[in-house]
Amino acid sequence: MMPGPEDHSPRFAELLPAYALGALDGAELRELEAHLATGCADCRRQLDLVQGDLEELAASVPPLTPSPETRERILGAAAGSTVVPFRPPIGRIGRIGLMRSSRWLALAASVLLVVAVWGVWRQAHLQAERDRLAQQVAALDSRLAQTQADNRRLAATLSLITAPGARAVQLAGLGPTPGAVGHIFVNPQARKAICYAFDLPAPAAGKTYQLWWIAAGRPVSAGTFDVDEHGAARLEVDRVENAGQIQGWAVTVEPAGGAPQPTLDAMVLKS
Repeated sequence: MMPGPEDHSPRFAELLPAYALGALDGAELRELEAHLATGCADCRRQLDLVQGDLEELAASVPPLTPSPETRERILGAAAGSTVVPFRPPIGRIGRIGLMRSSRWLALAASVLLVVAVWGVWRQAHLQAERDRLAQQVAALDSRLAQTQADNRRLAATLSLITAPGARAVQLAGLGPTPGAVGHIFVNPQARKAICYAFDLPAPAAGKTYQLWWIAAGRPVSAGTFDVDEHGAARLEVDRVENAGQIQGWAVTVEPAGGAPQPTLDAMVLKS
């Protein structure tokens, strides 16, 4: 009864390297060929991989220059002369080696193939590990850069808040955002301000928040901003003109990019 694909045994996988090298004979050769003839997909796939690895190994080995004895025998055979075959001296160890040459060849080839495949796998594994570590380093560098930027902003805020003559203004929520709050810190000497807003909903598509200050009864835009997923925002304002004459601050919802004048019925924060 011929073995079928369902009779696949791990022993066949052990015989495949020797079979690919042509070093398998006897009952094992017949048994493996009978199994391959059943169409075992696993063994055929492993055999293709082994043969492919052997071809790559063979292509990577430089051609060998034949020995003088081999060259003489080949030339003599080509000329039709009788050549006495070269027989190396055989000692006790040599006899044992010749008796088992095919087995040792298969074993050595199998070991060499395993080492080569392991080396390729190890190289790929180390490459993947290096890429993973490189990604971690890049992520840490990004977090470090973000932390450093946050620290610089915090230092600038503290410097502005603690500067002589600095003033703090609180804004309260209006209309649909009664729970929202805002805090503005103004430094008249540096002509700068920092606005913090909390608990504001994300503006609708095509809309943005715009900060204004009121001086001499006229609104002046201080810039636009959006909020994060927590409804918080931070806006730095440069060139605050006539900071000592500012009468109030407000935040409105305007079209994306801002508006030249505030939409009064869209006011969400006011001091």
